[in-house]
Amino acid sequence: MIVCLLYMMVLLAKEELLINKEESPLLSLLGQTSSLPWQLVDIGSYHNVIRYFNSHYPPAVLLANEPAAELIVKLLKASAGFGAASDGHVHLDATLKCQAYIHQVVQFLGTLEQNGKITLSLLEQEMSKLLDDIVIFNPPDMDMQTRHMALSSLFTQALTILNNASVPTAESLRGILRNWIDTKVHGLLVMPLLTAACQSLASVRHMAETTEACVAAYFNQDSPHNQGLGWGPILASLQVPELTAEEFLKECLSLESYLTLYVYLLQCLNTEQTLTNEMKVLRSLSKWLEQMYPSSVKEEAKLFLWWHKALMLSLIQTEQNDAISVESVVQILLLLQARQSVLAEERLTSGILGAIGLGRKSPLSSRFRVVARSMSAFLAVQIPLENQLRLKPGSELQLSQKAQQVELSQPPASQAAAF
Repeated sequence: MIVCLLYMMVLLAKEELLINKEESPLLSLLGQTSSLPWQLVDIGSYHNVIRYFNSHYPPAVLLANEPAAELIVKLLKASAGFGAASDGHVHLDATLKCQAYIHQVVQFLGTLEQNGKITLSLLEQEMSKLLDDIVIFNPPDMDMQTRHMALSSLFTQALTILNNASVPTAESLRGILRNWIDTKVHGLLVMPLLTAACQSLASVRHMAETTEACVAAYFNQDSPHNQGLGWGPILASLQVPELTAEEFLKECLSLESYLTLYVYLLQCLNTEQTLTNEMKVLRSLSKWLEQMYPSSVKEEAKLFLWWHKALMLSLIQTEQNDAISVESVVQILLLLQARQSVLAEERLTSGILGAIGLGRKSPLSSRFRVVARSMSAFLAVQIPLENQLRLKPGSELQLSQKAQQVELSQPPASQAAAF
């Protein structure tokens, strides 16, 4: 009975004579959709309704201000399972029906965008509304993993808006998506979106930026959903695409997606817990550190994670008392020390003017530069020779020529006090 009612309302809602009739009973019925037991509509029947809607309604129905158009979209949304059932029954097909609903909305929006029938601001609003609907979607009683996959499948459908849009439109939508992540989702709520971004976004650039926003949102300290679960949920949710892994990692470096790269390194370490693999990761880490130059205070803090991991992996290698490993570690630490020294400079050292000390003022904060200089000095002191490390605090301190130069170049007390 409820399936027949759904068919009938979708069939008749496009008839203008019935809709425009004074005190139309059809409009009245459409307005009561939230009170009906839509959980009884199976996925097969819902797919048939969606197919009819796709072939008999214009895409502009999503944007129309007429009551009938608004109510028919609301009907399809409610019958899919967005919103809790009023009688408390479990909506078993809710996830599959919501996938079908989102897919249809995205298809209509794509058609409108391609034909120039929707403004950019309206398209941005519609995408945000879809994402909002997914966040408040309450799937049936599921374990955490199944729930994660259910929400991820809905986000996957929604994110295809970016894949189908023109390049300028996709770039604008990317910014809206980033802003939406920053303001609407935090903690564990962002994990399904992280997985969906890795699986669905066609642009590697969009993927790198979205994953970084998701990882940052997970650690948002102001979020009530931050339960101090550490890196575990992120390691399980981030899925670096195998076919475009190298391109993805390069894009992450270019976009300063340092948290995403850090998660990737942790995944590599977990995959194979051997000294050989840890040395391989340490070399990759060293190579990336050579290319990193943060552009904002927010990005500066992420480098501390990298430096800490580099020191920890170096310590593990040196504890094996293997001369070859120690020599490799020393070279890596010397590169790190040199890079930190560059980051600590008050003026940029690149270019002709930089080479003679007349480069532009460093865009990095004084706080970060003091830390970088301190770390650089610390490492210089711990490497008395190019093939030797000072590992015991009680051992005699012998400053190398480089360490003495670093000592002489330390900032004045006034600058350190400002930190």
